[in-house]
Parts: sequence; structure tokens; C-alpha cells
Amino acid sequence: MNQPKSAYLIASAILPEGHASLAAYGQAAQPIFKAYGAQVLAVGTSSQQVNVMEGLWSNPDVRVSLVKFPSMAQLTDCLNSDGYLAIKHLRTDIITSNFSVAVESV
Repeated sequence: MNQPKSAYLIASAILPEGHASLAAYGQAAQPIFKAYGAQVLAVGTSSQQVNVMEGLWSNPDVRVSLVKFPSMAQLTDCLNSDGYLAIKHLRTDIITSNFSVAVESV
């Protein structure tokens, strides 16, 4: 039986200087992500170093988060769960999402 492929949530957000704290979102999201087997690999913060290796990065306030899930099903189930949808506003009320993509591993 084949093991499901890992999936990665790559989320980019605009974090302007002086934005309100995202601590409440982080505290609320952590147990939800954990319940779906997620492993946070990188968290976009105002102090995050971003080196553009290729292409354009037009806004210096853009940061990236990377979260690994055991499968694409667990990733989508997590982001569509009642628990996550109830706390998502703790992030979206404060910062603007640049993009979010889900990518399955090889």
C-alpha cells in the first residue's frame, strides 16, 4: 500500500512595519494544525530574512510561512475545518495575504 505524499502549505503575507501582533492567531492555530499532523517549518515574521534568488520580489514587507502536512487531504481538511475557519480572522483582520498555495511532494 502506498504511503500518502506529504503536502506543503506555502503562505505569503504582507507584514507592514508596525502591524498588530499575530500572537493570538499563532496560539489558536497551533493546536489545530497539530491535530492534522502539521509541522511548522518556517514562520513569516517582520524580522524574517528573505533572499530573492530569482525573479521579482516587489514588496519588501512580504514574508513566507511553510507548513508540512502528512498529506494533501490533511492539509485541505485542516484549512477547511470549522476550528480553523473560526480563528482565521485573527490573521486576516490584521495582515493581507499575498498568496497561499498547497504543493504535494514527489
